[in-house]
Amino acid sequence: MLSSHPHLKRLIRIILILLLTFVVVIAASVITLEVQRHRTVMLPAPTGPSAVGRVEYDWTDPSRKDSLAPHAGIQRELVVWSWYPAARVQGAHPAPYLPSEWAQASDNQLVQSSDTIETHSIDRAPLAPSAAQYPVLIFEPGMGKIPTQYTALLEDLASHGYVIFAITPTYSSDTVVFPSGRVAASSSTGNLDHAANLQIAGNQLVSVWAKDVLFVMDQLSKLNTTPGNLLNGHLDLTRLGVFGHSFGGATAAQVCHLDARCKVGIDIDGDLFGNVVQTGLNKPFMVIQHNRGACSDSDCLAFRHGIQAILRTVPPGMRYEISVKGTEHFNFSDYAVYFSFLRAFGQLGSIDGTRGLQITRAYVRAFFDTYLNNAPSPLLQGSTSAYPEVQFGGP
Repeated sequence: MLSSHPHLKRLIRIILILLLTFVVVIAASVITLEVQRHRTVMLPAPTGPSAVGRVEYDWTDPSRKDSLAPHAGIQRELVVWSWYPAARVQGAHPAPYLPSEWAQASDNQLVQSSDTIETHSIDRAPLAPSAAQYPVLIFEPGMGKIPTQYTALLEDLASHGYVIFAITPTYSSDTVVFPSGRVAASSSTGNLDHAANLQIAGNQLVSVWAKDVLFVMDQLSKLNTTPGNLLNGHLDLTRLGVFGHSFGGATAAQVCHLDARCKVGIDIDGDLFGNVVQTGLNKPFMVIQHNRGACSDSDCLAFRHGIQAILRTVPPGMRYEISVKGTEHFNFSDYAVYFSFLRAFGQLGSIDGTRGLQITRAYVRAFFDTYLNNAPSPLLQGSTSAYPEVQFGGP
């Protein structure tokens, strides 16, 4: 029958070849991903003089019921990670990228097996031997993310003498594991994936995240005056900055608008939400963004409008807007060094992942050094041959 229909035979042959090609491509992609998941990845080493310690806190806000929880009546509970300058401990093993309980709950959501990512932090290491008080930074991750996915950036800051407290936003992060063993997954109200109106939902959610930061500020005051804990008396809360990536960056802007305890802030590639867009800021603020190129679509134009509106209110000489050539949204996270496959989907840019993180580390620290350590950095003065990828903008 088919012999009398040569065109049909040719069509069937072409279809079979295409199907076989599709199967081979899918199989090769799966194998590539699996090999990549289990390869050993060493995060970029911190550049500061101090070793780095890491500790985890579990804090419950007695004043707030959790509006993001799937069931009513649950208090707002947060896991907060801290990276800090530590004493060097001979023979100590680096902390796992994730504690085992977190890895078991989260590994199927990570693009790299967490037990193959090598950090430079020591769990609960002694504080660096110094009588000094350290400047404090509060960090919020991007939507769905957890603080350890920014380990390279946070370790580097700690190695230069900052104490960082990084919040895991319960019911917005994909997975949170509490010391009790309770696991909280992302809820429908805790993320913006299915929001009917993104601006309204974003404004509501940024209010929750901002209250998380304010609560953590309160906890730090207690931590700093409680005998027997690791950081007692070593936090200089008069030198406090807030920063974050993506929605965490939007939260940083909102917190710096709401509370005078925030002295400075950085938004790393985050669209803006909350009334800070209307009211602005009266303190030093930096915006770091990926290379957006020519701005023409409505989302990009809205982002630019929000950024410009805020920066115009920041005192002259204290506002900074930079973009990094060759970057995309996830170049500011550890994904840049352990999930290069994202480049195929436009989530990582053409820049080398380690180089992109080197730039992020340098400019974040330059900003905080300038305003929290009274150590002005020439990096904030404009373009430099050391980092030709960085472009300065401004209102």
